[in-house]
Amino acid sequence: MSFADKHTQPSPSQPGGSQGHHATPTPGGNAPDVNLPPEGAEEKRMRRTYRWKIIFGLFAPFALHSLDLTIIATALPFIATDFNEMKQLNWIISAFNLTSAAFLPFWAQLADVFGRHLTLQAATVVLLVGSGLCTGTSAFGVLLLGRALQGIGAAGINIAIRTILADRVSLADYALNWTLFTLVSGVSFSCGPLIGGYLTRVSWRWCFAINLPVGVASLLIVVFLLRRELLGPQPLPTTEEHDMATHRSRFLARLSSIDYGGQMLFLWGLGLLILALTWGGGTYPWNSPAVLAPLVVGSLLTVGWIVYERSMSPGLLMSRVFPNQVPMIPWELLSQRNIVLLFFINFTTGMAAFAVLYFLDLYFVLVEGRNSSEAGTALLFYIPGVGVGGLMAMLSSNVWPRQTLPPLLLGGITSAVGMTALPWAVHTRSTNVVYGMMALVGHSFLVRMNPGSLHGLAYFPAMTAQISCLAAFALPFGGLVGLTIMSTVFTNKSGNDQQDPKNGITWAFIAMAPFMWLCVLATTFLGNVWIAKDGGHEVVKGFYLWNLLARKSLARERTTRGGGLGRLAPVSVKKEGVSC
Repeated sequence: MSFADKHTQPSPSQPGGSQGHHATPTPGGNAPDVNLPPEGAEEKRMRRTYRWKIIFGLFAPFALHSLDLTIIATALPFIATDFNEMKQLNWIISAFNLTSAAFLPFWAQLADVFGRHLTLQAATVVLLVGSGLCTGTSAFGVLLLGRALQGIGAAGINIAIRTILADRVSLADYALNWTLFTLVSGVSFSCGPLIGGYLTRVSWRWCFAINLPVGVASLLIVVFLLRRELLGPQPLPTTEEHDMATHRSRFLARLSSIDYGGQMLFLWGLGLLILALTWGGGTYPWNSPAVLAPLVVGSLLTVGWIVYERSMSPGLLMSRVFPNQVPMIPWELLSQRNIVLLFFINFTTGMAAFAVLYFLDLYFVLVEGRNSSEAGTALLFYIPGVGVGGLMAMLSSNVWPRQTLPPLLLGGITSAVGMTALPWAVHTRSTNVVYGMMALVGHSFLVRMNPGSLHGLAYFPAMTAQISCLAAFALPFGGLVGLTIMSTVFTNKSGNDQQDPKNGITWAFIAMAPFMWLCVLATTFLGNVWIAKDGGHEVVKGFYLWNLLARKSLARERTTRGGGLGRLAPVSVKKEGVSC
């Protein structure tokens, strides 16, 4: 039986569902199917206008963010050589990836506390400051500071845009909006090394300087085109329960709602863990205090963050100590199986994408002996896979089978196959196979990005910023951890002064393959989501694939997330059996 088969049988309705919304049972025992009223011509026009404003207004900042992830891939050896810091090459990547991952929850809270427009503009300014430092510096430390600021700004742009795209629309509309932007992301991600290669022929500093005019243009476009369209600060208990007569009192009330304890534990824990992984085996031996100390302390702080967020749940200790603070990531999300599995899937997706675009660039330069622009051109073989993956993601979400599990499983398999074959292709210098596997990994990247976001939003319709944050965080964090592991393996296996780069790159890819196959296994334990044409969706919370194979029935819940611009849909929940 195919994924698309949906034989149902009636079952008694039970109150419940997403975010505590309940439907009133009918005399027959089933919850009524509440739909939006018919959409008029004026509402359709408003919705189309809103969509095009969002597309044109967010295109430049999103392309800027996506381009920044990979534009320096071809410039890395030249930057490290200019500063005489070849052994610290991975820090040029890690400084950006660390902050771009660690600051996502911070920006997610700001998007709710101070509104989407202010968050997006502030993040763009931070990225521009970092780009300016990288462009003009003559000190390696300042370059790393600039890269860290670029990462902080990119994190804010990423989470703000993801949240804006999901605001005020149904899941079906979000599927279309996010498909368009994942294509922009995939093309920018893929073209980054090519653009960087040509810029490096003049000077690697142009890889950073190009951000300045694009960023300034983005600021102006957002102000004039989107400022009135974007959601402002979200209501907080402190502003509803008290009469805040002044801007200052409202501002202080919003500041008091930020989860400072969780933010600090998260930043320090993650930072120390990455520091240990970056130093281990390369700069210092794994058993040295310089590696063990941050590894142990970072692990303890990360566990402490999880415990702290759990204690911020209503009625528990920290929620009573800080009654006005809102958890950065609610425990309801952190403890939900589908969300945890989605996080790991996005994590390994980032591992594979960053591995291909960074380490195959090293392969073309250090093993094939190509210059930076030729290496960037070779990486364009990633784009056909991205295009096919994006098309398949769009069709699977909007046409057939209108489900999230099939593309997630398919992407996991193509990623695992591609990353397993790459070590052999690199070792034997089979260039055509390298190109083919690069395209396969590109397919796996985009075929999962849109369905993964839809899957999470379907389970928690009212937590747009938090779901967007987890999805956005997992990708660069996976890339960061993957590149750290690969850089360590590369350093250890390529010999003194990288005399045998082919061996180092081969073993670096071998280290990634187990993660890819573990991702395939994890995907089989997901539930499933059906996206309806009327703006609603249905979710299955059990192990859908395994129950499908065992031909067992699962409860399916129908929920309407929203109906479009200017309308807040009533949320209905309808439980019924799905015969697998």
